[in-house]
Amino acid sequence: MVKIAAVSIIYAIAGVVSGAPSARPVLSAVSDTARFSWEIPQGGLGSGLSFYTVTPAGAAVFIVASTGTVVVLSNYRGRLVYQGNIAARNVTFTISNIQTSDAGTYTCGAGGATAVIQNCGQKLVVLGKPITPRHPVSTTPVYNQQVTLTCSSTSTTVPADHGLTLTYTWQRDNTDIRVTSPGSPYTFTVSSRDSHGYRCRARESQGLESECSQWYNMEPQYGPYQISLTPSASSYTVTEHQALPSITCSALCRPGCSYRWLHNGTSFSSGATLSLGQADRSKTGSYRCQPSNTHGSSDSVTVSVDVQYPATVIMFTANSLSGTLTVNESDPVTLRCQIDSNPRSVIRLLNGTEELTRADNSLTAEYRLESADCRHRGNYFSTATNNIGAPVSQQLELLIKCASRLDGTVAKQLKYASRQGGDVAVSVLVLAYPLPTFTWSRTTSTSQDLTGSSSPVSDISVTAILHLTNLQQQDFGDYSLTVDNGESSSVTYTVSIVSEGSPQIPTQFRDLDNATTSSVWLSWLPGFNGGHPQTFLLEYRQFATRTWTVYKTYADTGKMMVVEVTGLTPGDIHIFRLHARNDYVDSNRYVLVETRTTGDPPNQQKLETPCSYTGVIAGSTVGGMLLTLLIGGIVLMVLYTKGYRPRLGHVLTETALRKSTRNPETVEMDNRGYSSLDQTNGPVQYSDLEESEKQPYSQLKIYENTKADAAAVASTYEGMTETPPLTYESIKPSPYQNTGAHSQGSDHDNK
Repeated sequence: MVKIAAVSIIYAIAGVVSGAPSARPVLSAVSDTARFSWEIPQGGLGSGLSFYTVTPAGAAVFIVASTGTVVVLSNYRGRLVYQGNIAARNVTFTISNIQTSDAGTYTCGAGGATAVIQNCGQKLVVLGKPITPRHPVSTTPVYNQQVTLTCSSTSTTVPADHGLTLTYTWQRDNTDIRVTSPGSPYTFTVSSRDSHGYRCRARESQGLESECSQWYNMEPQYGPYQISLTPSASSYTVTEHQALPSITCSALCRPGCSYRWLHNGTSFSSGATLSLGQADRSKTGSYRCQPSNTHGSSDSVTVSVDVQYPATVIMFTANSLSGTLTVNESDPVTLRCQIDSNPRSVIRLLNGTEELTRADNSLTAEYRLESADCRHRGNYFSTATNNIGAPVSQQLELLIKCASRLDGTVAKQLKYASRQGGDVAVSVLVLAYPLPTFTWSRTTSTSQDLTGSSSPVSDISVTAILHLTNLQQQDFGDYSLTVDNGESSSVTYTVSIVSEGSPQIPTQFRDLDNATTSSVWLSWLPGFNGGHPQTFLLEYRQFATRTWTVYKTYADTGKMMVVEVTGLTPGDIHIFRLHARNDYVDSNRYVLVETRTTGDPPNQQKLETPCSYTGVIAGSTVGGMLLTLLIGGIVLMVLYTKGYRPRLGHVLTETALRKSTRNPETVEMDNRGYSSLDQTNGPVQYSDLEESEKQPYSQLKIYENTKADAAAVASTYEGMTETPPLTYESIKPSPYQNTGAHSQGSDHDNK
């Protein structure tokens, strides 16, 4: 036994952990050589010059004396080689043929077994092979979801507090899996519905690797996919009561799926097979198979079933009421029809046989009367057809209350004509609902029976009838007809019995402003016929001529007359006059209108004389004729003195003159005393002026004789006695400018 003075020896005692290692652990496998190296902290040896090291098991490893002598103890002899330098406080040595029992912390002491030097030592870690893991376990694998595989092993490295970490590597079907965070558990997203084998092995950091675990066969679960239908048709069109096929649905699922069928998005039946049986309209729509399991559901393609059936009227209403509706006149009325049919129908709303509206390829139709009128009363129908089965129809009745009034076909001014001793049958057609009562009366005495009678014409019109016989002088005049149907205040109409005579002059004679190169459209409103059927004679002449040409005679229709006059000269001004005639007398009154056809006007010709004619000679005396000629001559002389050479079709009540750029003065003509028979404004032409010097004219378009009575001043022209027309109405712009001639004739009554 070696004896060393205690005061000169530093002791290192094994197993004392309070002397924490000052260097990193030494890693060594069994049978390998481990090399230790650390430094004794400054002042760690104290006053002694010797130290020794012990193993974790408590046995001394070696002793270093102050002289540098090294003594290797116990079972380390032959395996330990010291290489340190005590003077430099360096502790370096190697141990060969490392065994598991060598593992632990090697510490150093100074002068005694309990004098452990703090922070002086080094740990020996003897590496062992990790235990082979058992086969991995996992959470339930589901396709397209994350799954976690767990691998478990145990370290055999000593000591137990070695601080090394086990990591794991993985294989799938014998192919290494590269993972970013190796270890257990291993989490990844299942990207395949197929089965795969997984295994793992453990590896200790800076250490050894275990054997591979057993295989784990992973079969992912998944929701339904690859849905198929048998038969595979995607649509069926049948007529109601025909048979529909059965359709079977299948899908791939793990675990297996259950099946249900949806009709228009609502659950219809369960099971893989859809059996519709006989078709009825309720089965029209879309069908989808929906397989499902614990991992979800999916829908098949849509199967469309079109069950066609004929139209039926679901609802036909007026203002939301069916059957019969009663409204007041001017109320709005909305007709609405709703149809059930497949395919959609052609729907027509009718007033009797008159079509009000039509809706194609529709299930509804609507028509709105913004303001109900008496004449809208009647039976209304809604009809529908879709070419499957017979058309269908539904009816409703519309009743419209309306106050009494004259029917639109009755003249507003009620006149009847007869001779003394003659008879008159007065009939007045009145529109009203409910039908009215009539009362005839007169403020002056009469020999006539005014009881009267009535005759219904329709549900909304009735004729009031009064027979007057053997008319005497006191029987002529006005009679009152009072009409009352209880819907509003009674109304009274005046019926005039007059002596037979000439017809009234037509009114509203005008050009409708839609001329062509050879035609114009004219209209007028007939007046009272004087007690006999009347006709209308239409004549015309071109502006530069004096001859009236008869165009046509028209029979009275009792309504606004609209006619087309053809065969006219393009671009020329035409003057039209209109006479009313009856069997009693030819009218000597007329109305005039001036119009112009479209296109280029004809070449204008110079007049060889200042005026081709002086117009219609007014008055019934020779003095009047001389006065007219005298005034016309004065006017023409004035025109000539100013350099104008006008070509006048007529001497007009209002003569239009133009201002020349060379002679800007305006010349006015006083034509008092002239006849109004041919009152028109004509274009004045100049043979010695440039085109740029010709100024435009405007001209009067309608000349209407508004008064004609026994006191009127008459003029004779072409064998006719006529009254000067004094009312003018302009219909459209004219290319001529009226420069200021004024008519100064007196008013005449034209009633």
